[in-house]
Amino acid sequence: MADISTILIVDDEAKMRNLLSMMLERKGYQIDQATDGKDALKKVSVGTYDLVISDIKMPEMDGKELINRMRKQNIVTPVVFITAFATVDSAVEMMRQGAADYVTKPFDESKIQITVERALNFSRIVSENLELKQALEEKQETRQLIYESESMGGVVGLVNNVASVDTAVLILGESGTGKEIIARHIHSQSQRSLNRFVPVNCAAISSNLVESELFGYEKGSFTGADSRRRGKFEYATGGTLFLDEIGDMPLDSQGKLLRALQEKKFQRVGGNQEIPVDVRVICATNRNLENMVQQKKFRQDLFYRINVFPISIPPLRQRKEDVVPLAMYLMKKFPFGKSHTISEGACRKLNEYPWPGNVRELANVIERCLILTRETQKITSDTLSFLKPNEPAAGGRVIVKLPPGGVQLHHVQFSLVKQALQAAGNNQTTAAKLLGLSRSKLRVLLKNMDGEQ
Repeated sequence: MADISTILIVDDEAKMRNLLSMMLERKGYQIDQATDGKDALKKVSVGTYDLVISDIKMPEMDGKELINRMRKQNIVTPVVFITAFATVDSAVEMMRQGAADYVTKPFDESKIQITVERALNFSRIVSENLELKQALEEKQETRQLIYESESMGGVVGLVNNVASVDTAVLILGESGTGKEIIARHIHSQSQRSLNRFVPVNCAAISSNLVESELFGYEKGSFTGADSRRRGKFEYATGGTLFLDEIGDMPLDSQGKLLRALQEKKFQRVGGNQEIPVDVRVICATNRNLENMVQQKKFRQDLFYRINVFPISIPPLRQRKEDVVPLAMYLMKKFPFGKSHTISEGACRKLNEYPWPGNVRELANVIERCLILTRETQKITSDTLSFLKPNEPAAGGRVIVKLPPGGVQLHHVQFSLVKQALQAAGNNQTTAAKLLGLSRSKLRVLLKNMDGEQ
């Protein structure tokens, strides 16, 4: 089923807006209206349109200012201007500034239809070229994974095996281990590599917005839905949809996701049209989904659907051979780090540190070191003096040496909580895991910390 193009008509005269709407709706287009340039800019900033048809002369914001503001916000939706014969020169000037075409008043229905089809076809060509360029750039960036350890070698072997097979993949690993990088690598090596890779962080979306974010919504489906909006599934058509932190998706939304994966179709929020799904879904989580299934916090049928091919990424502390190669790679990625070097002492210190925040923490440490050594352009063990590795003991416990003068236990506790939050990027669930606590217990500690400050 071909997607229906959505057109925004912008004119301060209601009669003109309604006339154009009637003409184009008869041809099967979905129409939205804006009363002036200011109203139009608000709509194109939050909604998805295939074409804008706008008058040039309008109060509040005219057509010239509208297209200038759109281009400044990188909104590439094509614009067709409506103009009277006396202002053709203005329309031509608008085309020099990026307009797709113009039509003159009075106009007939056939002329409008030809102009609209021409603008939409041009828009599709431009969009396809931009997507192809982006896909090629992403494929170039993800061509090589940095590792030397046998454990990561095994992971890469699994990745290369599953990349060419259009099946569901579940990537498991602690926060910061590089789950999205692995997902991008799978996409770049697949037959879908020239189409979009669309990442979605399920933990960052409020529970009442998950469905509209994934499936989109129709105009008027809820308060504030001023126009139709495509969801991530539609945006990723032909490519790969990456659902990160899938374990944080609300239960009621999990059922609708399962239906979309099983039946390969969905409906937008507030809509009745069945929209076909043609995406490869890769999921990732740092949580134990099997335990969540037993606790009735994650749907068993969805777990089986996404867990067709699981890949577990070991934490950085379990693959120390990768620390220095990753550090060297990360260092060269920064424009001001291409000439930097790392001393042997610094390498030893990097290997001694347990990296509770994994590769994400390593990247932050390298960036900090590059800033500190802009003049010397050499990272030494002294540069890394802020890293304080813990000394592991038998049974996985940690030995903390008591200072001669003693220490306040709650100060040590608060310090560890702050360090865990920093290593986890302020993700409380991950920080709680680093400390061996439940999330509720961590929240109690944080409340006590706030009370003593």
